[in-house]
Amino acid sequence: MKENINNPAKGFTLIEVLVTMVITSIGLMGLISLQMQALQGANDASNRAQAIWLFNDITNRIKANQEFADSYVTPASGPCATAVTKVCSDQHGSDAATCSGAELATWDLFDVACGGGDRSIASHAVQHLPGANLTVSIANDKNLLVELTWKARTDEESITGAARTANSGELEITGQVPR
Repeated sequence: MKENINNPAKGFTLIEVLVTMVITSIGLMGLISLQMQALQGANDASNRAQAIWLFNDITNRIKANQEFADSYVTPASGPCATAVTKVCSDQHGSDAATCSGAELATWDLFDVACGGGDRSIASHAVQHLPGANLTVSIANDKNLLVELTWKARTDEESITGAARTANSGELEITGQVPR
């Protein structure tokens, strides 16, 4: 049997396979990108939940120690720069009953903003917030201003392709607490 070498359909199957592989690989790259964005979004949602928990934790501690509310104002160097002289928490094996209101305020700031006294436990909420910064300042005669900032894993610039700035991806929760 003689083969017809002038057959125009010969080799067409190979081209079809190559085109199919290119289209499939482009589709798979799109799915991978979508999955990565979904993971980043889930991480950001988790971080936002942690931030809300931290923010509510410190505001409730201030309200519980209202008489010493001014002691919660963070120093310019940040709450983690101040040495804690007394651990005022029963869960850390101390006698919290002997703490003054000012010592309790110092401990509360350190515990919430820095992760507490036991650094071997990596489950404190602030340790999961990238670039977390907690500040408490005097807002006016009646209120303290509590601000919690952190960096998001995704930001508008990475999505739109705009130029990044120093504050790209920075998120913030602010609120006032009576003093």
